[in-house]
Amino acid sequence: MPAPTYPLAFPSTVGVQKSNWGLKRAVGLSESPFTGAQQVYEHTMALWCAVITLPPMSRAQAVDYQTFFMQLHGRRGTFTMGDPDAKSKRGNATQSSLTITSSASVGAYDIAVSGFTNSQSNALVKGDYVQLGNGASAKLHLVTANVNASGSGTATISLEPALKVAITGSTPCTIQNTVGVWRMDQNKLEWNSNKVSTYGFSFSCTEAL
Repeated sequence: MPAPTYPLAFPSTVGVQKSNWGLKRAVGLSESPFTGAQQVYEHTMALWCAVITLPPMSRAQAVDYQTFFMQLHGRRGTFTMGDPDAKSKRGNATQSSLTITSSASVGAYDIAVSGFTNSQSNALVKGDYVQLGNGASAKLHLVTANVNASGSGTATISLEPALKVAITGSTPCTIQNTVGVWRMDQNKLEWNSNKVSTYGFSFSCTEAL
């Protein structure tokens, strides 16, 4: 049997019971012991992080997650996953994907797109997600301001975190069922079960770059 091809897709057999979801940044702060004056240093790192708890499940359901964990080979492998409580956008856009209309460099917080319905208000709203790239190159971003389309269906989308890779007109842009690429935080991946064959899984992971 050939080695797994990464990233794997996170199983959807039973859904997610609970998730802790956030963004980890690298920010340093120095403070003068004499004046209290502070100087802040923000580095470019901004990685999604999550703690996922799955609901109790039967052995027949658990095998999908057991094999998923085993095929990751600890922290070696990667997998795709989106915010389990935000699979659908809240904005009015009916599209599932958009077209990038202008290149943007690493560190940019805004992207220019087309493909919305003409003059659509709140096509996307704060808290919706945008996925840039596909497969192993997928990057997940959160919309930080409501998006209103122009009369020709174009718009500028403000995002966090800033772009981690440059984008061009050929970069895929997805706004439905968005995912990023993740890596487990530990090499030890395990589960629990009881005498009535009810299984439980919980794990933590961080965005993979």
